[in-house]
Amino acid sequence: MDKQWTTHTLAVDGEGVTPETLIEREWLLTNGTGAYSMGTALGGNTRRYHGLLVAAAAPPVGRVLALNQVFDQLILEDGDTQQRVELGTCLFRGDDGQTVYAPQGHRVIAEFRRGLSVQWTYRWGELTIERELVLHDKAQAISLHYRVTGLKKLGGKATLRVAPMLTLRDFHGLLLRDQADNFDLQSPKHGKKLTASHGETAVTFNSPDGKFTAEPDWWHGVLYPRDTHRGQDDQEDYFVPGYFSLPLSADSKSAKASLTVALGTKAVEPKAKPGRAPRLKKSLDTLPEPGGEPLAAKALAIATDDFVVQRTMGGKKLTTIMAGYPWFADWGRDTFIALPGLLLATGRLNAARDTLRAFAGSLRDGLVPNRFDDYTNEPHYNTVDASLWFVAAGLQYIEASETSPKWLIKAMTEVIDAYAAGTNAQGHDGRAIPIAMDADGLIAAGDDHSQLTWMDAACGDAVFTPRPGKCVEINALWCHALVGLSELLEEGTAKESEKAAGYDKLAKQAKRSFVSTFWSDNLGRLIDHVRPDSTPDLSLRPNMVFACSLPNAPLPVAKRKAVLAAIKESLLTPVGLRTLPADDPNYHARYAGPQFERDKAYHQGTVWPWPMGAYAEGILRAGKFSKKAKVEAASVLQPSLDRLQNEGLGQLAEIHDATPGSGNKHAARGCPAQAWSVAELVRVLALIEEN
Repeated sequence: MDKQWTTHTLAVDGEGVTPETLIEREWLLTNGTGAYSMGTALGGNTRRYHGLLVAAAAPPVGRVLALNQVFDQLILEDGDTQQRVELGTCLFRGDDGQTVYAPQGHRVIAEFRRGLSVQWTYRWGELTIERELVLHDKAQAISLHYRVTGLKKLGGKATLRVAPMLTLRDFHGLLLRDQADNFDLQSPKHGKKLTASHGETAVTFNSPDGKFTAEPDWWHGVLYPRDTHRGQDDQEDYFVPGYFSLPLSADSKSAKASLTVALGTKAVEPKAKPGRAPRLKKSLDTLPEPGGEPLAAKALAIATDDFVVQRTMGGKKLTTIMAGYPWFADWGRDTFIALPGLLLATGRLNAARDTLRAFAGSLRDGLVPNRFDDYTNEPHYNTVDASLWFVAAGLQYIEASETSPKWLIKAMTEVIDAYAAGTNAQGHDGRAIPIAMDADGLIAAGDDHSQLTWMDAACGDAVFTPRPGKCVEINALWCHALVGLSELLEEGTAKESEKAAGYDKLAKQAKRSFVSTFWSDNLGRLIDHVRPDSTPDLSLRPNMVFACSLPNAPLPVAKRKAVLAAIKESLLTPVGLRTLPADDPNYHARYAGPQFERDKAYHQGTVWPWPMGAYAEGILRAGKFSKKAKVEAASVLQPSLDRLQNEGLGQLAEIHDATPGSGNKHAARGCPAQAWSVAELVRVLALIEEN
């Protein structure tokens, strides 16, 4: 394992770190294609989405479980005596309802390490067994490397037996034996390779020094406790086609063996290193080094790179951002909120340009896609804010790159002009939903049956936070975009200067209307939105924070401070901002249960880390980037940085429970790795350092 890039080490000591600790910690490896490897530090899977190889059949989507786990054992033979050391483990539900671990790798695990690869270390007597997983960069393959030391002292014969555990299914599903098609197995006589097929999915194993023995079997009822918590079916059956025997030599200090697994029918040679280091080194040159800790900077470099993937648009290889692992693909809103932190703060200007170009190429009636379909890649235009975040990201790219691409300016002005003239989003039921500027210069959109803002939870026909009319953050973004484009175009051609003057006039009107529409003297803060019938929604939500954080924010400093104070009093937690205060009648303390219950709680109290970046930036801007403001902003972000460096194993979660639980902690929920959670932390840390 590349020690230079090792960011996390968990040594089992029976007290601070136990097998129970390791089963709760989730790790992630990605490779720039949408494929990933993910699991727990203990080695057992606790979600249907966990797997040693989750390949992208149609990058960056079309993801399939190519290899769930392996059942690996070290077999020691001395004459007629045979001993087996089991590595890794699965979880099962016992007859008494309690969780059972089998095989028994949890009894011999000594250490888990995470960096550019992941490594488990097991100790049995004088033997040390290391298993390292390398996810191949920009390819649908992994290599498993084993290294055993101490064999020379024991004498006798040693063999690693590695049995693949397969489902070969869509990564959202589950496989049960009585519903599964037959698996087809093809292995040449020499036995060094195996191709296993199930339906349209095939994987090929390659063991340069080993031999495959066919011994088909099924493991029934593998348990996924995190699916249990989510109110989903939580058990699955694994198909085991047989095993690879990897002989180990006891003649040297350490014995080594490898096995490679790749999507498709072609064998792939083992790789010793994942190949990400060169681009990560470039990121380190521009990333902040919080507290002067190189390890923190390395963890941030890996975390930001995890979400950046290739997407082919119009025959060109461009860049996009995966919203979260394991289940999200690239979403427009998430992409442009995350772009400044993931790409600009890391100096990846070309990738930022290509990401903007990828979505600009799909611009329709002033709207960028909110997402691309996981299977057909068809764009969906069902948001009001994604296009405004696109403009915000475009303005930041132009400032960072000191370039003004004509295609980007054209795309940004298309957005503004379409919103001013009126356009239509696409409802989840296919309806056209108007987005338009009102006579007061503000943007109105949506109805009671649509979810066009980031608070977009819906289940069936139930829309939990529709927020129709004029929303506070949409219009903060609108004001910011008008001012930014006006300033950008004013020194351009005569035609551009004329357009700039129009935007400037509109910006002044929108700013006046913003304050009169959203500010409440009685509450001493902004309201959340105004319905189409002019009824104000007085809910205390984090959406108002963007009127404090955006560079062209439409609020005077005194009112910004009042908004920040209201957020601090009722919404602020160590890990993010609540979406409702605890005294609101719609408040949900926990995010758990079936999908309907989870979606209902999604934006009704549940804590989100990503708006914490805007809150910290609001502190900086209200305090005019004074030393005091920087210290306060950094202290707000420190718990998130601590989590990324510790229990997050290099990542930050999508959401957290609104009310603290055991240990006074807000339990992490949703995606364990979310792009904008990481991006906003990085972006504002860089902002503190730059000013």
